[in-house]
Amino acid sequence: MIKCHIVQDLLPSYIDGLLSAETEHDIRQHLQECEACRALHAKLSASIDNISLHVNKKEIDFLKKVRKKTTKKVVTGFTVLLLIFALLTYFLAIGSPVRKADLIYTTSVVGDTWRINMQLTNGKSLLVKTESIYGEKDSNGVKPVVGVLVKPHELLPSPILESDNTSFMFGSTIDSFNKRDYKVILRLGDGDIVFTSDNYDKQRP
Repeated sequence: MIKCHIVQDLLPSYIDGLLSAETEHDIRQHLQECEACRALHAKLSASIDNISLHVNKKEIDFLKKVRKKTTKKVVTGFTVLLLIFALLTYFLAIGSPVRKADLIYTTSVVGDTWRINMQLTNGKSLLVKTESIYGEKDSNGVKPVVGVLVKPHELLPSPILESDNTSFMFGSTIDSFNKRDYKVILRLGDGDIVFTSDNYDKQRP
């Protein structure tokens, strides 16, 4: 029969499964018959399990920290990119309303068309948006067009737009001004300029 001191020396390798099948068989038989070696085997097994559990917990905690930091960096990077995209979209595609001090405009009548010519003076690109102005519904339930809202916006120079895009001309027929309450509103960042049938024809040459 294998002796106790040999079994005790081989127990760590036995627990790790590093011994030959024959040696494992001999140790297993010895443990069944020897209470002292069996107790030592139980103690060593418990210690190894605790060490493994502690190491695994450390590894898990470390991986959690790494994942948390990585996720935070990804979210921060995505937020920054989204903010940059939003700012570029605003300045290059949407813009901000032009102020009176940055816009020169003249009006004129050519044939049967009333015109307003706008020129931006601050070096930025000019983008003009127009919207119809509707009145109250008539007897047929239709809202008539009673004017036009002209909204000049300034944008940062962009390769998307023409390099000389600093001027714009808007036109409306004279007949439109003959309609009741028809008006053209030039909406600027610091106030509106309104053209109606009372003042448009003062520009007639």
